[in-house]
Amino acid sequence: MRRTLVGFALSFFSALLLFTFPANTGALSKADVSFSSDTLDRGGVILVTVKTNEQKKPRITWLQKKVPLVYSTSDESWSGFISADLHQETGLYDCMIRETSSGFQERYPIRIRLKDYGVRRLKLPKTKVELDAHSLKRVKNEAAVIHSLWPAGDTSPKWKGHFVMPVDGDIVGTFGKKSIINQLHRSPHTGVDLAGKKGDPVVAINHGRVLLAADHFFSGKSVYVNHGGGIISMYFHLDKILVNKGDDIHKGEVIGLLGATGRVTGPHLHWGVRINGNRVDPLTLIALSGTLEE
Repeated sequence: MRRTLVGFALSFFSALLLFTFPANTGALSKADVSFSSDTLDRGGVILVTVKTNEQKKPRITWLQKKVPLVYSTSDESWSGFISADLHQETGLYDCMIRETSSGFQERYPIRIRLKDYGVRRLKLPKTKVELDAHSLKRVKNEAAVIHSLWPAGDTSPKWKGHFVMPVDGDIVGTFGKKSIINQLHRSPHTGVDLAGKKGDPVVAINHGRVLLAADHFFSGKSVYVNHGGGIISMYFHLDKILVNKGDDIHKGEVIGLLGATGRVTGPHLHWGVRINGNRVDPLTLIALSGTLEE
């Protein structure tokens, strides 16, 4: 699977017509509420847009969480992303949109559906799969640190406009695949693997602040970036980390060099994204953000 898939994804989602629900004309008459789709795959993302002026900022709630919004002055609209985790239960869920000054309140049904992402099979050294007591303790401690990061993304958006690819490399591992490692079933692949040479620059996909820069057992040298608005990006298996925890970084800024640290079969970048804690396909975020104002 090659880099051309990225261009295909961008073209596909850019061409996707917005699914528009009827406006509640009895409340916010100027509101034009639209969704990029009325169905959501597990591990997927939908762009929500409410056309209204800057003073009438709506409140969007999805899966019992507030959806952070950004404003576009060019077309007077508020936009945000809703998502479903890779393990979210399927079914019909309501997205609630309110605007208090006008009394606008409406529920929009979104169906979360199962998606078959396929299977990947890997052969790795036994010490990277069947862990000894010391390695297992290290992995558990690292997992606790990582888990503590997700609430940090619930801040005002630092990101602006479209998100960019972290490296210019072929796609060698897609999101969501079930993992069979040394014939043992393991956790699904929660990111996208991008090929490259050791030492290739890895850039931040948007503005943000470094949450964590560390060397971990599975992910090797890793960087976690908080973009605000519920969005956190991850960059794994780096050869070298070029940023520190707390650094403010810009879209396209080099944050590390591609490598083969941690549990890997060769040099590549594992790139992941969480939205409101949900593990999602990073390529979908790239595609949907293409229409956002810089």
